[in-house]
Amino acid sequence: MTNLRQHLACVQVIQRKTAIVRPLLKKRTLEPNDPSSYRPISNLSFLSKVAEKVTDTRLSEHINRHRLLPLFQSAYCPYHSTETALVRIHNDMIATVDKGHIGVLPLLDLSAAFDTVDHVILMETLRRRFGVGGDALGWLDDYLNGRRQVVGVASSETDRHATAVRHSARISARPQNIHRIR
Repeated sequence: MTNLRQHLACVQVIQRKTAIVRPLLKKRTLEPNDPSSYRPISNLSFLSKVAEKVTDTRLSEHINRHRLLPLFQSAYCPYHSTETALVRIHNDMIATVDKGHIGVLPLLDLSAAFDTVDHVILMETLRRRFGVGGDALGWLDDYLNGRRQVVGVASSETDRHATAVRHSARISARPQNIHRIR
């Protein structure tokens, strides 16, 4: 009986940490035989989605309660959007030019920013900058490490052991901001 419990616990951990990646046609008008016409969609288990939502809610409440984000943070903040960030930037540029200075706006493509987050740095930033510690930090560390992906095509899945790859978990998109403001 104990072995069965241990086996079931192990299966639950593997399922919780495994995303099934399925190709989705970007547009109906694209060629379905061309692999570049597809984008990968990661499907997580129900329990994983619930865990991410609860964690995101609690982390957001903690960050907001203690005012841990910079004053002009726009991403992932209520009542802030791309438009409010652009209005702020536009206003700052006009004010700079009005003062007789030259304004420069360097732009970076951060579309894959989360793929570059070092989990060790993220955990240290959560601990030092945001005061996350103890069991909560241990749970986050466990959740983010050891992630796997398997490729699902049609109704079949590839062998989980043969194609498992390292996968960065995504708790909302907040970790990339936390990493950035350390």
